[in-house]
Amino acid sequence: MTFAEDKPNMIEFKDVHKYYGDYHALRGINGTIKAGEFFSLLGPSGCGKTTLLRTIAGFEGISSGAVMIDGKNMAGVPANARPTNMVFQSYAIFPHMTVGENVGFGLRKDPRSKEDKAKAVAEALEMVGLKGYGGRAAHALSGGQRQRVALARALILKPKVLLLDEPLSALDKKMREHMQIELIKLQRQVGITFILVTHDQEEALVMSDRIAVMFEGQIAQLADPETLYRRPATKQVADFIGTMNFVPCDILSDNGGTIEVDAKGLGRVTLSADQVPPAQGVDPVVGLRPETLTLLYDDQKAADREVTGVIDEVIYFGDMTYYDVYLGGTDVEVRLSMRNVPGRPVLDVGTEVRLAWSPTALVLFR
Repeated sequence: MTFAEDKPNMIEFKDVHKYYGDYHALRGINGTIKAGEFFSLLGPSGCGKTTLLRTIAGFEGISSGAVMIDGKNMAGVPANARPTNMVFQSYAIFPHMTVGENVGFGLRKDPRSKEDKAKAVAEALEMVGLKGYGGRAAHALSGGQRQRVALARALILKPKVLLLDEPLSALDKKMREHMQIELIKLQRQVGITFILVTHDQEEALVMSDRIAVMFEGQIAQLADPETLYRRPATKQVADFIGTMNFVPCDILSDNGGTIEVDAKGLGRVTLSADQVPPAQGVDPVVGLRPETLTLLYDDQKAADREVTGVIDEVIYFGDMTYYDVYLGGTDVEVRLSMRNVPGRPVLDVGTEVRLAWSPTALVLFR
């Protein structure tokens, strides 16, 4: 996914701290979110992502620092005076109202005529794929439809920023995946800034232009999805985003430009500077993703490096099979993924195998 870096800032965090008594919930947050960007705050429960979202909305104050929206400092600006609107995890749909009454709820004090308000409601419903639903009872809607009503209600006020607090978490897997694509299309259509809070790594990778990964009240890395996945800045980020194999290694040389390591079960490898993020004070390991390892069948040859192993576990997913493999003669176990295609057998536990891999797929954490 590409995103224009030259767009103006819509949100800016300047050394934002938030305390609840002695608890330090946000610890020096810095960063920018661009106008028209689909941005995600990603992290485990309790990392501070929802607190940060609520400071944008004005539902939470900050202890120090500044939150800027569209160039203006939001200090002292109440939630109802900010150019933001929020879609809550629960959707907060009024069950006793019709769909149209729910969507038009924010227009109660709007000076426009009744006809103009009805037109705005109809347009908002059409935008989210619910054309003609205005007269229906809200309590009779499905989960996906309730989600769309909540979106229409938020968008009818034409905010500059739409805040989404885990809006898909209550949906089943199939509906959640469908709504991810719908949200991407909707954001592209309306062109405003969307900020999503989620603990679901896959959801963030699918939907976002950029992602801030948070742990313990701090942003560990802020980058586009591919950079986060391929070149995580820390072992903690690598472990949180998708699946990463960690192979112990010894550092043999470091000349500032390239680093040579001896990875257990893989051998000696020379890594370039972009494969070595800043040191974190952890025991040295190289990380590689499951899809960067490939099983070699029969007389297939590796394009780069090859290593032997023994299959310890087989996890079949229909379109994919995951294999846990002990690298030859070691106690190092790695997971690899293979797409299931006609004519390619699913191998059994205990099978001796050959694996192809490339040093360019490695990232060193130390």
